[in-house]
Amino acid sequence: MLAFATEPFTQLEAEARPLTAAHWSEVEAPLHGDAAYGLDAARYARLESLGMLHVSAARAPDGALAGYAAFTLVPCPHRQGMLLAALDGLYLAPQARGGFTALGLLRHAEAELHQRGAGLVQYSSPASRPCDALYRRLGAHHTETIWHKELC
Repeated sequence: MLAFATEPFTQLEAEARPLTAAHWSEVEAPLHGDAAYGLDAARYARLESLGMLHVSAARAPDGALAGYAAFTLVPCPHRQGMLLAALDGLYLAPQARGGFTALGLLRHAEAELHQRGAGLVQYSSPASRPCDALYRRLGAHHTETIWHKELC
């Protein structure tokens, strides 16, 4: 059984690096081709120092980091006075998957984000790995589709 907790990025950065690299290889690299992987730890630390980052960690019984849900927090530009928490990264190591683990991790994150004043959560997932069923189970509604185009 995994335990969920809010943890500062600056304290779990070193431990998270192998998971973020696995996340990139498994999920993001197929979408971005030859783009090089590189965790911008300085940017995450800066967001955290500004109160604009939330990380919910999933830990195995032995205390090892098994996954994370990272959100950025910004004032919602379309709903005055609303703090928006946008999912930046969700990953569980293969051995931590199954059952309702992702659901539990995101429910933990939502409760903590609500405590921080967030009134709206924005979920996204890669087209190659849709999380529609998970997000619906959380009570989220499909409101938009996002497309990306690189401007070279």
